[in-house]
Amino acid sequence: MFEQYDSLLDIWKDAGVTDAWLGVWYYGHFPYPWDEFDYWLFQLKEHGFRPHLGSVPFCHGGGSLDPLDSEFPNLPPKHWKTAKRWNGSENWGWSWHSPADVEGAEAIKTLYKRYGAFNYFLDDDFRFSSSPAEIGGCICDECKADFLKTSGLDASRWNETLDDLRNNVDTPLLRAWVDYFCDRLTQCFRTYRDAVPQVDVGIMVMYMGCERGGIRLDDYRDALFRVGEGGFSDSWFESTKFKTIELFSSLFHRRFCDPGRAFSETTVFPERKLSAENMAAKLSVSTISDVRNTCFMSGLRAIPPEYWPILSKRMALEKKFHAKLVGQKLRGPFKHYYGPASRYLGGENAYSLFLALGTPFEVCDEIPKDGWTFLSDPDANEVERGGLSSPGSTLIARVRSSSDRFIEVPEDIDALFKFRRSIVSELQKNSIPYVEEETPIVLAWYPDVKLAYLWNLNNSEIQLHVRAGEKRIATKLEGRGSALIEI
Repeated sequence: MFEQYDSLLDIWKDAGVTDAWLGVWYYGHFPYPWDEFDYWLFQLKEHGFRPHLGSVPFCHGGGSLDPLDSEFPNLPPKHWKTAKRWNGSENWGWSWHSPADVEGAEAIKTLYKRYGAFNYFLDDDFRFSSSPAEIGGCICDECKADFLKTSGLDASRWNETLDDLRNNVDTPLLRAWVDYFCDRLTQCFRTYRDAVPQVDVGIMVMYMGCERGGIRLDDYRDALFRVGEGGFSDSWFESTKFKTIELFSSLFHRRFCDPGRAFSETTVFPERKLSAENMAAKLSVSTISDVRNTCFMSGLRAIPPEYWPILSKRMALEKKFHAKLVGQKLRGPFKHYYGPASRYLGGENAYSLFLALGTPFEVCDEIPKDGWTFLSDPDANEVERGGLSSPGSTLIARVRSSSDRFIEVPEDIDALFKFRRSIVSELQKNSIPYVEEETPIVLAWYPDVKLAYLWNLNNSEIQLHVRAGEKRIATKLEGRGSALIEI
């Protein structure tokens, strides 16, 4: 990658980059000659960077890392096993059976002997599902037998388990299945972590990654943690809905990790599919989520040099803003909640568009006593069944309630602004800041330091006004830009 563009390391240095992560072990392979890899590490250190290492432990599947590079190994060695999915598919990626975990741990030992202590990220194929929406797992004979034995289930329950998975029904059997694969993935992580205690192993969690993908988030609270983001191309990231679910995912994952050990997954893939302007806009996600390490990624090919003037300008701005907000708690009447039902069942489409209403919000581990809590469909269904309740917060969902346990508000921007109009008087009465204009804006409020952070989700410049009690503050935001104002 270093040879792809002239003076690439100088470009990084001028942009303010401090650390570089090198992929070194890929699903059973060390693909690069050792002398070549040693040279790259030497050059990084000579240019003043702190180098770290990373791996793709289980395989993304053929060609997904760099389909243009025929020299790069796209599959694990033949003695590894493929995954047999409950939905009938079979693939190499996102699965492990012995000896994949053992060989991954041996790779860490090999690297430690050669390079000493280092930080080491497991890329986001470290999961059991091929997508954020899918319930993961493997139904090969070995996994089937171990699941039934470990879960204390009679073989007669197997077909019932498969039916629950296919129908995406929240049952004890489905939860037992998910818990079983979470246990296996956690144990695999611990195998890697314990291989060399001097190596700080971290997990890169996919966008909206959680239990259904084998990732029991509570198990990684003390690890280096890359919060899940998506939107790797303009066609993916451009919509207002996706910008809000990208932010939702990062806020959700930050519930489970230390901000100082949290890293972003600010990715463009392939390397020109996301514009520099959109990639720079993603830095607002890190600022709002208090993710203190920005990690740019672009597969096996470097981010183009012409991106860096745009990126470095936004990096400097967000660094200045973030310094004033580090450790501060988000506060607001809108509540960001994503419960166990949503995390176990298939489907990652969280109710997130409320984040674009220019109204403050806060992240909650449980449904709170006040404000308005937005529920994804599985959590709303859990409320309807009586398995989840509110101690006081008004519940809002996309689905209709037959028992009036929550309010139905369709997840579209017009319906949501209509809902906001119905509560504006309460916002004004309580001096809660909000953007007067009905246009997609994120407003993050930090009352302890009397600041509000604004992120423009529109591509064009906008003049807007923030109302906070008797105050009315005018400000201008560039397209996709951000600002920090005193309230």
